[in-house]
Amino acid sequence: MESLGSRAGGVAHDLNTVLGAILSLASAHREDGGLPPALARALNTIVTACLRGRGVIKSLLYFARKGLEEERPLDLNALVADLTQLLAHTTLKRVKPVMALEEDLPAVMGDAGALSHAVMNLCVNAVDAMERGGTLTLRTRREPGGGVSLAVEDTGEGMGPEVLQKAMEPFFTTKALGKGTGLGLSMVFGTMKAHGGTLELRSGPGEGTVAELRFPASRVLETASEAVQAAAGPKQGPPLSILLVDDDELIREAVGPMLEVLGHRVRLAPGGQEALTLLEHGLEVDLVILDMNMPGLTGAETLPRVLALRPAQRVVMASGYSDQDVARLAEGRPGVRCLRKPFSLAEFKALLDAW
Repeated sequence: MESLGSRAGGVAHDLNTVLGAILSLASAHREDGGLPPALARALNTIVTACLRGRGVIKSLLYFARKGLEEERPLDLNALVADLTQLLAHTTLKRVKPVMALEEDLPAVMGDAGALSHAVMNLCVNAVDAMERGGTLTLRTRREPGGGVSLAVEDTGEGMGPEVLQKAMEPFFTTKALGKGTGLGLSMVFGTMKAHGGTLELRSGPGEGTVAELRFPASRVLETASEAVQAAAGPKQGPPLSILLVDDDELIREAVGPMLEVLGHRVRLAPGGQEALTLLEHGLEVDLVILDMNMPGLTGAETLPRVLALRPAQRVVMASGYSDQDVARLAEGRPGVRCLRKPFSLAEFKALLDAW
C-alpha cells in the first residue's frame, strides 16, 4: 500500500499538470461574453470535467494514504442535486433518478471534490447494474447519534454474499475486461475513511444494492444546509502584477493567459532560482504564485528566500499533492495562501477575494 501511495503521488502530479493546462485555458476563454451558446456550454462542460478529474486524482490519493487535505462546510443535498443534473445529461438515459433528501440537513465538514467523485462512482456502478432500466435513488438523512448519511440505491440485479464480501477489495471487479478498474469502491472506502466515516454495502441477488456513506457526528455542523450554499461569485478586484513560478512550460503557457484574462500582468519564471534572481534585480510584484514541486529549489525552499527579500510579499503556494504540507508552510505567515492544482479561474478569484 505504501508503494501504491508513492506511485499514486507521481501519477497525480502528471495528471494534474495536464488537467491544469486544460482547466486554465477553458476557464480563460469562458470569460469571453461574446461566445456562441454552444461553445459556452462546451467550455462549461470542459471545466466541470476537469474539476471532476481533480476529484478522481484526490480520491486515488485518499485510497492509498491517510488524512484529509481540504475541508469546508458541504451541503450534501446540493451535492446530490448537482450530480443528478450532471448524470441526467450523460448516463441516465435508461434509469429514473429519484431524490429523497431530508430537509434542513446539517452541513458536514469534508472535501467537496473527493466526495463528489465518490458519489459519482456509486451512481455509475448503480446505473451499470440496471442494464434493463430501473430506479436510482439518492437519499440523505439524519442518523441516530447526530451523524448524517447519503445513500445510493439501485433496483439492479444485486450481489451474492461472496461478491459482496470482496466488493471493496482493490482491483476486484465483476465488469467485463476494459469496463472497470476494480478501484472504484476501494477509492470510495478510502475517501470515507479519511473523513472518519464508513461505506456500508447492502445487497442480495435480485434485491438491488444500497451503498451508504455515513458521516459521524464529529463531522456534522449545526448550520443548516441552506447556510453553506454557494454564494454569488467573487467580485473582480484590481489588476495585479504577478510572478508565476512553475517548472512546467505547459502550466506556464496555460495559467499565464488565464490570469491575464482577469487583467493581471504576468511575469513567468521556470524555477525558484530564476524567480529569486528576478526579485534580487528589482522586480516588484503584488503576488508570487509558487509551485511546490520543482527540481532544483523546491517551492518550500524558495518561499523563505522570497520572504527574506520581501517580508511583506504575498505568496500563493500551488500544489497538486498534500495541502497539509502546504498549510504547514503558511502557518504564522499571514501573507501566504495555499491553492490546489489544477485551479480554475473562479477558484483563483475566490482566493483573492477572501485575502
